[in-house]
Amino acid sequence: MAEAARPAAGPGTVGRLTAAVNGAVFTAALALVLVVWVTASRPFDPPRQAPVPVRLDTATARAAAGLPGYPGSVVVLTYHAVSDDDHAGSTLTRRLFGEHLAALAAAGYRTVRLADVERLIAHQPVRLPPRALLLTFDDGTLTDWTTVDPMLERYHFTAVAFLTTSKMVAAGTPSYYLSNRQLRALRATGRWEFGSHTHALHEQVPVPGDLASPLGNRILLHGRLESPAAWRSRVRGDLAKSQAFFRRVFGRPASAFSYPFGDTGSVGNSPALARELPDLLRAAGFGVAFVGENVPTEHVNAISARSPRWTLDRIGVRATTSVSDLLEMVRGAVPVAPPHDLAALHWMGDLATCSHRPAALAVRSDGYGTCMLSGVNTSQWADYTLRTRLTGVDRHAAAVIAVRDGAGAGHRGRVEVLIGEGSVVVRQQIGDAARVVLARAALPPGGAGRTVRIQVRRDTADVTVDGRRLRATFDRRLHEGGIKFAIAAEGGHRTVVYGAPTLTPQP
Repeated sequence: MAEAARPAAGPGTVGRLTAAVNGAVFTAALALVLVVWVTASRPFDPPRQAPVPVRLDTATARAAAGLPGYPGSVVVLTYHAVSDDDHAGSTLTRRLFGEHLAALAAAGYRTVRLADVERLIAHQPVRLPPRALLLTFDDGTLTDWTTVDPMLERYHFTAVAFLTTSKMVAAGTPSYYLSNRQLRALRATGRWEFGSHTHALHEQVPVPGDLASPLGNRILLHGRLESPAAWRSRVRGDLAKSQAFFRRVFGRPASAFSYPFGDTGSVGNSPALARELPDLLRAAGFGVAFVGENVPTEHVNAISARSPRWTLDRIGVRATTSVSDLLEMVRGAVPVAPPHDLAALHWMGDLATCSHRPAALAVRSDGYGTCMLSGVNTSQWADYTLRTRLTGVDRHAAAVIAVRDGAGAGHRGRVEVLIGEGSVVVRQQIGDAARVVLARAALPPGGAGRTVRIQVRRDTADVTVDGRRLRATFDRRLHEGGIKFAIAAEGGHRTVVYGAPTLTPQP
């Protein structure tokens, strides 16, 4: 018997099925929206990361332990972000940063506060450890909170964060930079201080023919170069906004400033105008300012009582800065006390052969050759007396002694004493300018050798050769620096011997 035909679904049944499907879809969509909304509206609060375990190898630990200390000076380092996920050139990995801190701790470095630096350069009483360190972090990135602070805690270090204040965000806001809540939490640890990196001038903007920092340069506005008055107004306004941020978040203005890109405007498009920056900073309430963001290509000094208040040196650290690189830069920044026995030092030849004899240094060349100190910071060699006895000076070879030489002190220049067979000349050189003769005197026949005494104090050099004395006044820019021994020879290889060379600092 044939099966009876089923009745067709009526319009009501189809409608109910459609409504059910639509309801399920709507419910799923609503659930997804709720999940997304809850996730998106959840306050941004990334977790803090535990320090990466670090163990220095024997060679690194030995190199760290050998770093010199110099009471009365502070080494300053500049970092930016620390992250394993950010591959910017200024960002260190967590492990490398941990190795840096471990090496500095092994070297005996102890961190100091901004107030210590401010008292030091103000010539006020301050107690500093023999190896004093100021750690600074530019920009105010989130990793100061998530990564850097736990590592500072492990090594009992403190730090200064220089904030680009316009980039700081409200609590819970996703950002590459710190939030106001995180800033207050960092301050509450007692490990952090804060300074300004401008409000909104940490960027490269158009200037005539280039891009440059807007702090120390006049910029293009609607295709036209801004006026000096507009530059002053713009800079004053930015500094005021930055200080307003510090008053609002911390209850007081910042005392320290760091130049974006380390650029003071000295080589910008208006260097004369940029020289007004210290006055503008002072008027805005700042007391000190730091330069140096990148790995230094020139000499960097640890901060001392003689450091310039508005251009305090820092050693910039990058992603490629190994621990050995860091230790070498720190060593080069620490001033070395003037030694007494100069012959005992390691002299390197530049177009000359430098050889040690008992209590003597021999300089050999067929032209103008120099023996110099390598890696010795002479920034604290100011007033001293050099004594030596010369042999080998004749009509084919003259001795040249440079004092206040800036190669190890951060300036380009020197005072030279040229001692020939029948005369002595005192001359100076600043940068690439020609040498300038300051004084000259005839000498009696020298016989087997000549006794030399050179005393430098303030801006004068008193030179005595075999009892013949002359005085020269030199440029005050040559205010400090070390020693070089040289020979000016002709007619084949010649040798001048500096016997028993000694250095005696003058009070």
